[in-house]
Amino acid sequence: MNWIKQRISAKIIASLVLIMVCIMAISVSILVQRRASILREELLVKARTFALTGAQTMQIALQNALDSGLLTKEQLFDTNYQEITSGPLSGAAIPKYHTAYDAYLDKTILGFEDTLVREDAMVVFAVLVDRNGYLPTHNSKYSKPLTGDADKDKVGNRTKRIFNDPTGLAAAQYNGKDGNTFLRQVYQRDTGETMWDVSAPVYVDGEHWGGFRIGFSMQKTDEAIAQVRNDNIWMMTLVLVVAAGTIAMFVSYLLRPLRLITAAANRMAEGSLDETINHSGSDEVGQLAAAFNRMSQVVFANLREQIAKSDLMVTSIREAIQQLSTSANSMMAIAAQQASGSTEQASAVQQATTTSEEIAVTARQVAENSQRVEAMALRAGAASSNGKEAVEDALSGMSALRDQVVSIAEAMLQLGENSQKIGGIVDLIDEISDQTNLLSLNAAIEAAGAGEAGKRFSIVANEVKRLAERTVDATTQIKNLIGQIQKATNSTIMLTEEGTKGVDAANDLVARVSTELDHISAGVSETQSAASEIKLSTQQQTTASEQMAETIAEVRDVAVQVAQSAQETTRSIGELTSLAERLKGMVESDFQAKGKAEALAGGRMLETALNELVDSGKLNLADLFDENYQPIPGTDPPKFHTRFDRLFDERFPTLLDGFLKDERVVFAVLTDRNGYIPTHNSRYNQPLTGDRDHDKMWNRSKRKFNDPVGLAAARNNREVLVQVYERDTGEKMWDISVPVHVQGKHWGAFRVGYCIDQPGGNN
Repeated sequence: MNWIKQRISAKIIASLVLIMVCIMAISVSILVQRRASILREELLVKARTFALTGAQTMQIALQNALDSGLLTKEQLFDTNYQEITSGPLSGAAIPKYHTAYDAYLDKTILGFEDTLVREDAMVVFAVLVDRNGYLPTHNSKYSKPLTGDADKDKVGNRTKRIFNDPTGLAAAQYNGKDGNTFLRQVYQRDTGETMWDVSAPVYVDGEHWGGFRIGFSMQKTDEAIAQVRNDNIWMMTLVLVVAAGTIAMFVSYLLRPLRLITAAANRMAEGSLDETINHSGSDEVGQLAAAFNRMSQVVFANLREQIAKSDLMVTSIREAIQQLSTSANSMMAIAAQQASGSTEQASAVQQATTTSEEIAVTARQVAENSQRVEAMALRAGAASSNGKEAVEDALSGMSALRDQVVSIAEAMLQLGENSQKIGGIVDLIDEISDQTNLLSLNAAIEAAGAGEAGKRFSIVANEVKRLAERTVDATTQIKNLIGQIQKATNSTIMLTEEGTKGVDAANDLVARVSTELDHISAGVSETQSAASEIKLSTQQQTTASEQMAETIAEVRDVAVQVAQSAQETTRSIGELTSLAERLKGMVESDFQAKGKAEALAGGRMLETALNELVDSGKLNLADLFDENYQPIPGTDPPKFHTRFDRLFDERFPTLLDGFLKDERVVFAVLTDRNGYIPTHNSRYNQPLTGDRDHDKMWNRSKRKFNDPVGLAAARNNREVLVQVYERDTGEKMWDISVPVHVQGKHWGAFRVGYCIDQPGGNN
């Protein structure tokens, strides 16, 4: 059906043959109907003749019996049917009867009735029946002895029965007074047969006695009509075959110029643009050929110019896309590296910010603790002043000495407690100083890791370290002073306790208390001075920490901005790369579309060439599908002979090399279903040198390419298959293949290799 759709000659032939088939079918139908009608008329005439002849003969026999006195009229018209109860016919499943005349008729009419049945195969029976359907004497073929089998006897012994069914009674009682001489009916026999029943009336002495019935086979009639129909059909078929062959030859001759035009157009489609047609006729086909020649010349000139421009433009686009893709990939790598560095820098700055904030918090805690130490020192100074005043009061009057001593003792207890508190605060300051030292060390490490951006941070870290060291020195001094205060306080408490033992030692004790109070006052003053210095240092440390935190925050903001800029750059480069890939895909799609079209055209051309070789007898199917590959000695990579490869070497190199006119085509070959290439392009069929690498590249004929891509191409049954093919010599290309069938059987494929990167070159 596809062949008919693709060829106009086939369409014309099919249309004419279809018209002839319709005409002949109608003619055969009419002829068969007319012939059947004539045949039925002839058969009816024959049946009527037999019936009338039989009726006339029976009438003579009955009249002679009456005239000769063998039978009386009463006997001849006897209707007193006596059932047979003895003799050979007794015991029948269907009752049988005797009459006064049946024995006479058995002797006189049986021979005549049998003659009619024997003379014509279409006569089933020929019998005489009286007016009640009684049949005294049947044909011999239906008067066989009884067997006791009811079914067999119903067929084989039908004599001396009354057939009073509607057809039987109608035939027996027909008297011919309707103007016809006979009666025709369709008779469904009780044995299952269907036939014509033709009957004619029988008169005796002017009185209607019964009728003579002829059973005419309808099956034989239908077979005769079918034979007529078959004869006509065979004759018409023969006429149709001869006419179709004549039409095919005539149409083929008329359409030969169109085939030349089609072949030229196909060659133009395959790339051979300079085509002309030699046809000198002046009819429509000749005019078409002349117009085609003019068109091919114009197309050839214009197309060459357009192809040159298109190839130049496509080459420029591909080079631009390649350069754009390379630049975009480089920019993508740089942007990715920049984004990674910015992210790491932002992370480090964030960590430094956290550290500086912790230092600032610690500095504020140190400042608060130093303020508390200063307040305690002031209170200690006030307490020592009060003690001194108490001693002076003791000197003025001993009467109140005990009370003063008690007051001093209480003040000393309070002073001891305050000294203990100051000691705790100093320990806290000492811990803060250690933490500050540790934070300073961490800050210095982070500053060193940050590079140029961390220099300012390093200066601040050094200053913090210096302040921490000064804080350590001050706390050491405070510890020493507090130790002295605690010792003095303890001594004072002991002295006050001893003062209560006697007033006599009061003056000495007061003197000693006065001296000790002077020491306490000096220590408190030194404590107050150290606390003030700690407060000042802590304030400076807090200010430096806050400045460092602000600086690090600025660095962090800059790092975040850099990271965001890097992300924007990466996104832009990604869009640029995507655009380049789309442009590359568009160009590659255009190449693939052209490659598919060329592969399809080449596959059809080579498939036609293979079928012509087989049709012409130059190559048989068994040889073409030979898979008994015979190794060629001394070849590496291995090569093989088949029963068809030498014929391919003669027929196909020129055809295959024609596809290499396109500089993008690397190879164009025929391969069987197992990947065997019997004949390669001349470019890859150079003489063997013995150098494996050289021969692998330049002599690729008669090899099996049964790699995954090669087998997929060879066994593909889709219209077109496109694969990315990496050759065993290192080239990367598109492999475009179309299946090749020979006489409806898949032989292999036509493979075309298109370069992916640059056209031309050493492929």
